[in-house]
Amino acid sequence: MKIYTKTGDKGSTSLVGGERTEKYDLRVWAYGTIDEANSSIGVARVYIKENDLSEKVLKIQKILFEVGAELASVGTSHYKARIKDEDITFLEDTIDKLDELKPSQNGFIVPGGTIESAHLDVARTDIRRAERYAAELKNSYEISDNLIKYINRLSDALYAIARYFDYKDIMKKTEENIRRFREDNHEINQFSAQTNSQKVINSQTAEYITQKCIQKSYEIGISMVICISDFNGNIVMLERMDDSLLASIEVAMKKAYTAAALKAPTHELHELSLPSGELYGINNMEKIVTFGGGFPLKIDNKIVGAIGVSGGTVEQDMQISKYGVKVFEEVLENGIR
Repeated sequence: MKIYTKTGDKGSTSLVGGERTEKYDLRVWAYGTIDEANSSIGVARVYIKENDLSEKVLKIQKILFEVGAELASVGTSHYKARIKDEDITFLEDTIDKLDELKPSQNGFIVPGGTIESAHLDVARTDIRRAERYAAELKNSYEISDNLIKYINRLSDALYAIARYFDYKDIMKKTEENIRRFREDNHEINQFSAQTNSQKVINSQTAEYITQKCIQKSYEIGISMVICISDFNGNIVMLERMDDSLLASIEVAMKKAYTAAALKAPTHELHELSLPSGELYGINNMEKIVTFGGGFPLKIDNKIVGAIGVSGGTVEQDMQISKYGVKVFEEVLENGIR
């Protein structure tokens, strides 16, 4: 059978069942756009290495043939609903599972983060266009609700899959940048964990710093959470003042962890975490924060711990955490009094 039939040479084409219509018919625009999206999804699938996700994408492509066929039969005697409830549920389950694997996303995403996500984003916009055509068709023809629902949900699913690949890429780059950041810091290369009292921060010192910070917090009239960690970011002391926000507990812990793990005050990481910075994407990591209130604690210029403070404004958090660093330095010089 020949590929070319010459039946469309005058600008018409066949719908399901054989009825002919002009190639600019809205139904042709609709199912043709679905075909465009399917092709873009196919390109993305070539690059997907995860078998489970590749199978999900392939299933979507197969269902899109049913979508196209239903659109190509709209308004004919051969029209029948082809999209089932379980097809929609499959997309919703896929979206939910992928959302569990990554942090919530705020703001717009610039397409092109990865090869996979770039092609999926093209497909997503194709699907949105197909949805507009389908919505217009509904004004003139009987169309199943499931067809409209599926097309709408598919754009969300493609978005979720694309963002999953972007997130994986960000995490990979972040891990590489953190490793490079640490390797470039000669203090870290020179420092190894030791158990003598000059290389660790003990609970007595941590408690003393914490109590001093609490006194200072009372002076400025802000209830704070103070966290002291060791050089690995493990908690040595955690104190929550009365009336401080419960959410500040986690933030204070993250500030201490970040300052210890990355060997830098947390506010200095903000510029590095911007799109032009060396640690772009790092603020998507679960335990990392890139705003003020965390400082490393040093002995002889070597990291032995960190302090994280949360509860006030960034400036207030930094004020108390800086004071904690000052108290620690006084302890080293004069001992606990």
